[in-house]
Formats: sequence, structure tokens, C-alpha cells
Amino acid sequence: MRIAELNGIWTAANVRTNEQYRARVPGFIQKDLMEQGALPNEYDTLFEPKIEWVEHDDWVYTRTFELDGEQLRSQALELVFEGIDTFAEVSLNGTVLGRTENMFISYRFDIRGIAQAKNELSVRIFSPTETMKEKEKAFGESLFLWNGISPRLFGRKAQYGYGWDWGARVATVGIHKAVRVESYEGVRGEHLGYRIVSIAEDKAIIAAKHKVVSALGESTEADFVYRLYDGDFIVAEKSERVRLAPGERVYEASLEIADPKLWYPAGHGAQPLYRLEAEVRTSAASCESACTVGLRDVQIRMPYDEQGRKFLIVVNGIEILCKGVNWIPLKLFPNLDTAEEYRTEIEDIAAANMNMIRVWGGGTYENHDFFAECDRLGIMVWQDFMFACGDYPDDDAFCELVRREADFVIDEFGYHPSIVLWCGNNENQFFIERSRKKRKHGFGEKLYFDVLKEACRRDTLRPYWPTSPYTLTFDDSRYEGDYGDMHSWYVWGQTHPYEEYREVNGRFLSEFGMQSYPSALVLDKVDPDADLRDPKFDAMQKAPNGIQRLFYYTVGDYRLPADKNDFVYVNQLMQANALRFGVEHWVSRMPDTSGALIWQWSDLWPSISWALVDYGKVKKPSYFYMKRTFQSPNVIAKIEPGQDEADLFVVHDRGDFSGKVKAEFYDLATDSVVRSEEREVSGLGYRSTAIGKLNVAGFDAATTVVFVSLLSAGGEVLARQAYLLGKPRQLKLKPANVQVASRPLDNGDTAITLTTDVFAKDVGVLNVPGALSDNFFDLRAGETREIVLKGSLPEGAELRAISLNGIRTIGYV
Repeated sequence: MRIAELNGIWTAANVRTNEQYRARVPGFIQKDLMEQGALPNEYDTLFEPKIEWVEHDDWVYTRTFELDGEQLRSQALELVFEGIDTFAEVSLNGTVLGRTENMFISYRFDIRGIAQAKNELSVRIFSPTETMKEKEKAFGESLFLWNGISPRLFGRKAQYGYGWDWGARVATVGIHKAVRVESYEGVRGEHLGYRIVSIAEDKAIIAAKHKVVSALGESTEADFVYRLYDGDFIVAEKSERVRLAPGERVYEASLEIADPKLWYPAGHGAQPLYRLEAEVRTSAASCESACTVGLRDVQIRMPYDEQGRKFLIVVNGIEILCKGVNWIPLKLFPNLDTAEEYRTEIEDIAAANMNMIRVWGGGTYENHDFFAECDRLGIMVWQDFMFACGDYPDDDAFCELVRREADFVIDEFGYHPSIVLWCGNNENQFFIERSRKKRKHGFGEKLYFDVLKEACRRDTLRPYWPTSPYTLTFDDSRYEGDYGDMHSWYVWGQTHPYEEYREVNGRFLSEFGMQSYPSALVLDKVDPDADLRDPKFDAMQKAPNGIQRLFYYTVGDYRLPADKNDFVYVNQLMQANALRFGVEHWVSRMPDTSGALIWQWSDLWPSISWALVDYGKVKKPSYFYMKRTFQSPNVIAKIEPGQDEADLFVVHDRGDFSGKVKAEFYDLATDSVVRSEEREVSGLGYRSTAIGKLNVAGFDAATTVVFVSLLSAGGEVLARQAYLLGKPRQLKLKPANVQVASRPLDNGDTAITLTTDVFAKDVGVLNVPGALSDNFFDLRAGETREIVLKGSLPEGAELRAISLNGIRTIGYV
């Protein structure tokens, strides 16, 4: 096969104004116009009304390209678009090849007899907004939704582009994936995959599945050769003589693997990856395909218990405690992320002791580089189909469009072992129930419980879950939390105190979160002189009543700082406190609760949001709090204000544990430990173990910090957690002299040393983007902590230490 890449610089013309612009493919016209100064970029946070006109116009992308005689004489000559956003008409040399209507799938056009030596390619992209308005009008029924505009429901397009409660409205237009011309003789292979027939300790059998397209006019004999590699070594091989039929057909062959190596989630084993290669040879032509193979068994088990039914994701027989985050696109402009960008993000997730990412259903299906990193690092992927927060049409045409999308997604990405679950949508059970009050079947019910379910039935590598959250019933919501997965938004969403997290006993928390401001690094790029109620900052808050809620939760934990940046610091600490309070409760319930996935991992613009990592790639305190909470083995003390006793737990989701727990009561007035106790602990693996009560009566919440440590049988400190007996605002902290210093390491990283003369609360370095090994922790008097920054400090970055001790507050609160 010969490939002529058509990526690079095209011309994009606005049909209404006839203005022409340079346009990059893959790319989006809004991004091009921002880079050329014709539109403001996202750091003008008031930019939405200034750029909205783009989505209402039609745009024509054009370019020329040449083909040689050999290509023109090929038996097959095809123009391939891996992705167009979204509604487009494709023409070559004045001949219309066809139309596109789904951003999430690829399109292929036969250009034999149309292509010439010199060619002009034209792609007219119709206004997505106006097109979907027409579809909505033709449908004839009004549809309900949260976020964005109702026409978005009628297009297979990234839903967040019309604005969400954490994102700006940028309804993208463009050719966002690669374009190429393929010429070949005879045969072409695509979507090589496999199913696992059986796995045993001494042998595994897989069935390779190879979709082959024959451009030959009649059936012919072909040799199929399959090889499975472990590194450079062939561990299984099979050759077959097959009658190759014209057109498209899927061929299967079984391969037997001796002593198979199983793929495990991070923390539970290794992630060996095989490589499957398939070759098809006829007397006149041949083709080759390849994919990754990961051997593992994945099930959802829901055994009954006294509460209801557990929700367990079981990999290779192990009940996994799923610890992780929800993923939205990394940028306003999806699918343009590089392999290095994905690697950085997912390595940071793995470094935080997380093992699962839920790819949320309002974004996009990420690129192969995303899944390849998850494969490599053992990060499980809960993959939503792209439906979120609304009624969706269920007419035959839309159902067929969704069926084709599901078939494509499963074929394109299904070989990645990291994908452990397909899920039908995000939060649409509510909409189904609501609409069922006026029609027999709720809007979208056919999509999730029929179309997608049936499409996923042929994928035996992972289970299908119809909707998230899903309580196993449509008609009665009183069982919320007792069955299935749960999105817990009583805290924040209904402004309940975050202490109520401990009243939430869901079986799998697939969504929950607390907001905070981004770092001063981000705020200063928006406007270094603006106060926090400036319209530029208000525009960054998309959640209803979000600013009020931020202040409500922050003043519950802290006295009000007198300085803007200090308020941001304590507001971010509040987010960390809230998440820790909830997550400690849920992991202490394992396996009765088996998952905690935080909303959300990162920001895609300068947002005030629930993210752990802001748009400047500065990790908030919550990232490091979660890293310490998700470590295993770990010790948790469920201390609550006003309670004389705290429940102690050891969480050891990787295996059995034996060791000690040590509790130390540290007095802030004297900077000394005034009481210490130890106890022997042990427990079975893959769960948490209650190890009794810790008596905290008689200690002053204003002057006491409780350090609880987990020690190995040999005395090594495996984990240390610091707890307050009340709220941080109650603490009587001394002025602290926190010193910070840095030095380069031989490997190119940077060591940062923090030390203090008295107890210092939540010591950290501010506004440092990148991967820090730790940050925002408590230091005892005279204690020194060294942390490591991957790489060097960014140019111009100032290393500034902070602690709660040094925050100046307003005097009357």
C-alpha cells in the first residue's frame, strides 16, 4: 500500500464573508483564527460571545495534491478522513464524493476515475449549530437537557463544545484528524483484533479477528499468517490457506499461547503486552496489520449482601479497589493531543496511586496514544459512549448512526486491554425516567439498552454497563447507593456539608467532587491585577452559584485570608480536605464500596472547577492529598469533630498485611509528642480491615495534631497521615520560618528541600507546574522533607514556600 498524507496547511474560506485563512489539518478553524490573531484566545475569559459567530457559518477547506501514474492505476484508490467535525460535503475535482455526519468515526471514499494527476480537494463544513437546529425542528419534539443548547443532542459531536459547568462554549469546526490517499493492489486489512477463548495457568487461546477488504473482482486463494510476539520472540504462529471473498469480510484464526503472561491493573501485577501481526498474501498482492494484545479476564460481579448488591470490577479473579479520576478532554480542541502529552498526564495519574480513568461521555473518544499509555501503565479505562446529560432522539436514522459509531469504536479501540468497561452514557437514567412519564420508552432508552448493548455483545473482552449512574431500576430511586454505581453530588451540587460524605455508602462512587480556584499562575495569565470578583474571573466559573458555594465551603474550614492569593491557597486546601474526607470513608468500606473516581482530573481552559490539575498544569493540594490517601497499604483514622473515638482502618488492597499502627498526639504549644501508642495489626488482602478505636478524648482541637503511621513488621514507615480534631480555622499556629532550597540532581531532576522551626501546616511550594513527588504536607518542628521535581524548574519560576501558619487573615471573622 502507498499512502499520500494530506495533512498540513490548507485554505479555509468563510462562505458568508469570503474571507480566507490558513488552516492546519488536523485542526479546527477556531484554533487557527486564535493563533492568527483573528479571534481572542481562552485567556480572554470573556471570549465566548466574541467567537460564537464561527459556529454559525459554513466553512470550505481546500487544498491541491498530486498523484503519480502508479497510484492512479491502482486497483483501489481511496480518500480517507479519520475525523471531520462534523457535518460536511467532500468533493474532489468538482465531483461530490459524499457527506459526513459523525465526528467520532472515520470516512473512506472511492476516488478511482475521479482522481487525476493534479487534484483539488474541497470539504464544505456546514454550521454545526444551524444543522442541528434543523434536525431538532424536523424531529418535532422538544428534548430536555443540562448544559449547552438543546440542538447539541441531535449531532454526534463532542457535547462539551456547547459549554458545560466547567467549560467554555467553543463549538468546534474543522478537520480534526488525519487525511490521506491510500492506493493498493488487491487487499487491505483493517481493525485487527482478538477475543480471548480461554485462559489457564499453562495455556491461553485467543481468536484473532481480521477484517480484510478485497478489491479483487472474484474469490481467490490467499495465505493468512498470524504471529504473536512477546518482545522479539514469536510465542504463537498460525498459517492458513483461505478462500478470500470480494468486498469486506472478517476472518478468524485461533492461536495457542503456552505459559501466558497476564495483564494486571497497576498495583496488582505486571502489564505484559504481546504484539499480534497478521499478513494476507495472494498471488498478486499482500497486506499487513498489527495490534496490541493484553491477556486478562474482566467481569462485573454484583453479589447480594445485607445492604443490597455490591458492584465489583474483577480482573483475573481479583476484586479491584478502583481508585482514580474522571477524564474530560485535555483541551478545548479535542483529539489534537500528542503521545508525549498523554504520557505526561497518565504517568501523573499513576504516580498518584490511581488505577482507573473514567472517560466521560460528553467529550470524545481519545486517540490510540491515550489507550496505549493506559495499557503500558496498568490504568483501567471505564469508557463511556459519547452521550451526556440529556434526552437523545431515538428515531431509526439516529439509532442507525449510533450503531455505526459503536461498531467503529469497538473495532477501532477494542483491542486495548486497559479498557475494562463500555458504558452507555453519562447521567441519562434521570432523563429516561423523566421522559417515561409522558411516553412508553424514555428518550435514549433504546440507544443504551438496545443499540449499544447489542453492539457490545460481540465484544467479549469486557462487560457493558448501560448508563452511569445506574441503580438497576428505572422506577424507584430510594435504593440509590445500594446497587450499581453512584454519582454523589449532595455535597457541592446540593450544598450539603462535606462531612455528609460519610453518610454516603454507595457501592461504586463513579463521580463526586469539590471545586476550587486554579493557581495564581493561571489567574495571573488572565489578569494579575484583577480581584476575585472581577468579571474575567467570574466568567471562569460556569457552575450555577459557584462562587457563593466556594466561599461557603471555604469559610467552613478556614478564617478568611486578607490576600487574594492566600485565599486561593486555603480554598484549594478546602477542596483537598473535602475529597480526603469522602475518599477515606469509601476506601475504608472496601469491598462494600469498591470504587472512588474523582470529578475531575484536569481543566481544558482557565477554569474554576473540580479539577485536581489546573490549566497551567499546576497540581492542586488535592492531588497530593489523594496520592497519600490512595496509597497501599495505608492507615485511616476516621476522626470527626466532637467525637471521642475514631475508627481505625488498614487498607491493603494488594494482599495480606501484618505490621503495626502507631498513633502520636502532637502538641502545638510545646512542639512535642504528648501521647503515643502502638498496636499490632493484620488482615486479609484486597479489602480494608477495621482495627478498633482510637481514643481522642481530652485533647484540645486548637493545639493537637494526631499523626497515625503504618509500620511494617520490621518497623519501616509505610504510610503516615496527619489529622486534626476539629477544623483548620481552630488551630493556634505559631509563626513558622519555613525554608526552601533546591539543587539539581544528576538525572536532570530537581531536589527541593523544605524545613521548619515549629510545626507548620500544609507546607508546599506554590505555582510549580509539572510532576512533584509530594507537596502540601504537615511538618513537625525541626523536620526536613525533600521532594523531587521531574526535570528542572520552568524558566522564570520562583520557588516560594507557603504554610497555613503564614496566612494573614481579616481580624473580625
